[in-house]
Amino acid sequence: MSRLAAALLALAGLALAPALRAGPPPETRYLAQLAGDWDMRGSMGSKALHYRARGRWTLDGAWLELWMQDRARPPGYEARVFLGYDAHQHDFVAHWLDRFGAAGARVVGSGRLSERTLVLEFPYPEGAFRDTLTLAPDGSSGTLLLEQQQPDGHWSTFARYTLARPGAPAPGGAPHGP
Repeated sequence: MSRLAAALLALAGLALAPALRAGPPPETRYLAQLAGDWDMRGSMGSKALHYRARGRWTLDGAWLELWMQDRARPPGYEARVFLGYDAHQHDFVAHWLDRFGAAGARVVGSGRLSERTLVLEFPYPEGAFRDTLTLAPDGSSGTLLLEQQQPDGHWSTFARYTLARPGAPAPGGAPHGP
């Protein structure tokens, strides 16, 4: 290798060094905290809900897939939520696919991250939904609030969940898990 080529390589390395030290962007680090197993407990109205969930990177790391399934036998609900970050638009994109079929999948959600909270809006024709996901700084727990916009414009709670790693203490001290 010539001295000129070696010098150019060294300069290129210096130019890239800050980007390499910075690591993945905050948006990707946030999604990465969803990877792994989760225990989800919550409610929809007065009905108690309990899901198992698993986050994993898919499609060559372009999407974080969050699979959720009701722990009831047989399961009453199952969904796959695909979350990705669009660096060109500086926002997140979400596809919520569930056992209710293609009609609900026509709508794509989008939203932004602020600190530890990701707010996604899904503009369904019959009324918008808003999903607010907040994760603990260490990624060990979180909350998910689903809201539905009413005809008068106000938001009402559709469902709410706490997320914890299986076996981790839940709020109040009881362990989450099977």
